Amino acid sequence: MITLPITYPWHVCTPTLFRYLPAVYVNSFFSDGSLRLSSFASFKKHEDEQRLDKTEGETGFVHRTEQRGGQTVLVNAYHGLNAYVLSASMRHDDALMKAFGCDSYIRINNPTEFGIRVSRHIPRLKGGGEGPCLYQNRKVIERDLGYIDVKQFADPTDPSKLDQEKLERFFNDQMQHYPFFLKHSSYSHQVEYRLLWITSTVIDGFLDIKVPEAIPLCSLPSSYSE
Repeated sequence: MITLPITYPWHVCTPTLFRYLPAVYVNSFFSDGSLRLSSFASFKKHEDEQRLDKTEGETGFVHRTEQRGGQTVLVNAYHGLNAYVLSASMRHDDALMKAFGCDSYIRINNPTEFGIRVSRHIPRLKGGGEGPCLYQNRKVIERDLGYIDVKQFADPTDPSKLDQEKLERFFNDQMQHYPFFLKHSSYSHQVEYRLLWITSTVIDGFLDIKVPEAIPLCSLPSSYSE
């Protein structure tokens, strides 16, 4: 639970998470804090059908407005190229565990503090975040931003062209954090919750770390009360 420092009590109850893994990796974590973080690039080429998502990190953005005669802008965006990811489920279910090909799990009781402690071991860390995935039939974010004067994106060295960096910054600001958590509805049974660590470099693979200080925030399956 997170308590916000405002003039009256406001509590945020974060969920209990289940990180499904083979027992050998669960035991390794509880032994010395061994943990493997994945990446969006890894998700796109995973051999396991439950974890494979070739569209991971790809998001469409549609701006449509009726102002001043109407305007539509379509953008294809790619996010998470510089992020490490740890995926878990908010669903405690033996069938889901077996679907992942696992026989055990790490129960994460305090996801926020867990993420903070892991962040101390991330090289070139810029920031991070967490949240549940949003499932949609189309991985598209739709917004009405009002009429956009495209002249604001003109390249100062050649006004006849658009400055791609300006465009990218503008639409990234509109999409905010949503592309990191947007998934196709075919994966909705996983009820995924993600922790993200954003770095200053491109990530294409895994990161193996030891976070013994995260162990007290977690529980073994035997301690789970049905």
